[in-house]
Amino acid sequence: MTDAPPNGRGHAFVTGLGAVTPLGTGAENFWDAALHGKSGIGEITLFDPSPFPSHIAGECWGFDPTDFMKKKDARRMDRFAQLGVAAGLQAVEDAGISETIQNTPERVAIVLGTGIGGLSTWEREYQVLHEKGPGRVSPFLITMMVPNMAAGQLAIALGATGPTQCPVLACATGGEAVAEGLELIRRGDADVVIAGAAEAPITPLSMAGFCAIRAISTRNDEPKRASRPFDAGRDGFVMSEGAGALILESPEHAERRGAEPIARVAGYGRSTDAYHVTAPDIEGRGVERAMRLALEDGGLSAEDIGHVNAHATSTPTGDGPETKAVARLLPHAAVSGTKSMTGHSFGAVGAMEGIMCALALNRKVLPPTINLEELAEDCETLDYVQAAREVSGLKAALSNSMGFGGHNIVVAFAGVE
Repeated sequence: MTDAPPNGRGHAFVTGLGAVTPLGTGAENFWDAALHGKSGIGEITLFDPSPFPSHIAGECWGFDPTDFMKKKDARRMDRFAQLGVAAGLQAVEDAGISETIQNTPERVAIVLGTGIGGLSTWEREYQVLHEKGPGRVSPFLITMMVPNMAAGQLAIALGATGPTQCPVLACATGGEAVAEGLELIRRGDADVVIAGAAEAPITPLSMAGFCAIRAISTRNDEPKRASRPFDAGRDGFVMSEGAGALILESPEHAERRGAEPIARVAGYGRSTDAYHVTAPDIEGRGVERAMRLALEDGGLSAEDIGHVNAHATSTPTGDGPETKAVARLLPHAAVSGTKSMTGHSFGAVGAMEGIMCALALNRKVLPPTINLEELAEDCETLDYVQAAREVSGLKAALSNSMGFGGHNIVVAFAGVE
């Protein structure tokens, strides 16, 4: 079980998962809803959306932070940190590593990122400053707003004293967290890494900003059909919130404690388009390079990849270039665009889709792309998964993430041999 793949640089086992998503809380609930093609998109309840062109989003419906922490602690965290801590605690429980944390806390690392951080706190406290003056601003403003606080709060909750990191790479953040977690394992800096990301961007200012650049769907009358990657009728992405966390373990540590791995993180690839602040390179060359690097890093061939969980935001500028890259490198692979169900949770989505890849490999089932009715002319003809599909021979999968600024991160997941 501990042997690294040929030509690879060493891998990590995925031994636990945690999720808070618009499709449900808990990795199994998230997975089950996705396999059934459910949509987590609905009318916004976190604020009054009526003044905005878009009224819809993917909220973490029914999420109660006090299910995971004391009420006092929850009040001192921004929503993004609440989501991240909840996902991390779930993953720890799922992996059964509480004893490891207790006995060797210095060998447990946390890489929990976010694309934006405490935006709702910033907006609320700015309003307080404007209306009531500086003396009424909360003393918890800074510790609730800064991006690293989900990671910091999770470390405090667990007593984990190993390295802690907070990658911030726009919509590529979640994938970057998993990649950095793998590197910590490879370097021997940790035996266990809690890797993931959290985001809570559904706020008035955020909505106004994305509406201003006309990036968001305005299909308000059909929220569950609004996120439609690759489809000719797509009109923008649907904003969502959420968090995902994966427990990564060194093969030696997982074997010592008798863990049953779900999948393994085989490698990753990074690249930058250096093209435009919001749009990817029109030929998809950057993400193709990242996919090639992920294969090389993980000791995998293109033929090993049976599935791609595409970034697939449901935007005219984003979907087409990514399909061109996949068509050139992996024309045989089955492709899923799971943001069709979850919406786009920015920095968190790479971690959430990493969970999808790990479970797809473990269960040998691919999640679907819903709302794909007519393939857009700018998207290549590929094997799009439109209903959950069993694939007995699935060996490896790629999770693609592409962020504003031209950042590309691709994580290669593989089955456990």
